[in-house]
Amino acid sequence: MLGLILAVIIACVMTMGSWYLYSTVSTLGKIFGFTQYEYYDVIVLHDSDYNEIEDISGKTVNTSKATVKTYDEAIGKLKTVVDVKLKENSDIVETGTKLVDENGETHDSIIFISDGNYGMICDEIQGFKKKTKVLYRVKVETKSDDTASSVNVTEDSFNIYVSGIDVWGEIEQVSRSDVNMIDTVNPKTRQILLTSIPRDAYVELHSFGQMDKLTHSGVYGIDETLLTVEDWLGVHSDFYVRANFSMLVRLVAAVGCVDVYSDYAFKSSISECEYVKGWNHLTGREALYFARERKSFVDMDQQRVKNQQKVVKAIISKATKSEVMLLNYTDILDAVTGYMQTNISNKNLSALAKMQLKDMKTDWTINSISIRGTMDKQGTYSMGFGRPLDVCIMDQDSVDRAVSLINAVMYPVDDKVVEIKDDKSEHGLIKKNDQ
Repeated sequence: MLGLILAVIIACVMTMGSWYLYSTVSTLGKIFGFTQYEYYDVIVLHDSDYNEIEDISGKTVNTSKATVKTYDEAIGKLKTVVDVKLKENSDIVETGTKLVDENGETHDSIIFISDGNYGMICDEIQGFKKKTKVLYRVKVETKSDDTASSVNVTEDSFNIYVSGIDVWGEIEQVSRSDVNMIDTVNPKTRQILLTSIPRDAYVELHSFGQMDKLTHSGVYGIDETLLTVEDWLGVHSDFYVRANFSMLVRLVAAVGCVDVYSDYAFKSSISECEYVKGWNHLTGREALYFARERKSFVDMDQQRVKNQQKVVKAIISKATKSEVMLLNYTDILDAVTGYMQTNISNKNLSALAKMQLKDMKTDWTINSISIRGTMDKQGTYSMGFGRPLDVCIMDQDSVDRAVSLINAVMYPVDDKVVEIKDDKSEHGLIKKNDQ
């Protein structure tokens, strides 16, 4: 969510000599041209007698047929390790119920699913994660296009797609795309527009031609997310970046906490963190849960994307201060390495840095908007159309406005900064009986 913004801003505003330029390019070399993996897990009950993969030899393993190529490869790898029989179910939640059903009852079965689907089952079946364990994991390399745009980043405007995935640790695995943001950068006008998209946006998946939540596209790889959004909005993303929870926590720690303004006082529904109305001085962990919260607000995801933008801006503001860059520069680079992936090449970021060093300008205008919609219940391709989930039906006027502003920033009249009012909290109200 934040790595890309930071990488671009650092490259654009640093004015501290060739050593910093060298360090930046060296670090970016470690996050460009990565290998991405998908994990498939053998899941059993936490208190079962299965302790080693050999213990399930000759047993029946429940799974759900997937159309992605990694599924067949994962099955093949599993069968080279242990001889099992496969039983395919209609969807992943039905597969999950073979272990823990929707009434909380447990069953002595074995399932084999992707790690991304495991996370979705945990969301749908209460107590599933606590009652189960991963017995064995298969690792499959995924193929990514990784073809970055040939745009001249010092002369031409470009879009960068930011995908924040819902996992901790290193960034190599595929997972749901819980943060979705298009960052439009105009190097001539020094303007950046952050356009947030709800994770639950109900869109047609590029590769499958079926309706699903945008967040689910991430389990099929970053290419699927990019192409799905491009089909929907008609906006091409020249580059992308993937970041995760660990990236945010490490990054905020590296810059020395951030100050974020909250529109409301609320308590995190997934941690003990509490926030006051007004300015909050946040650690990395506190910033993470501020950006993740949605259940405290009436419009849920709409307010969450606004809070995510507040955190992005706070990090940019803190990281680009000269004293922070001088004292914390190597810490910032360490925070990025291993926890962010991008197809922005060394050549492009080096060109941006050289441009900034030559012009000595730091006056970037940063605006933020959100695409809005209305929550509804609909079936999805990933979870089965017979199982309605919370989805966001996008408001076409909001979509049209976002596309119009993206194009206005990319192609401004007379190369002037486009006047944009940041989205204000029109709803976002704290739910009743809460703070």
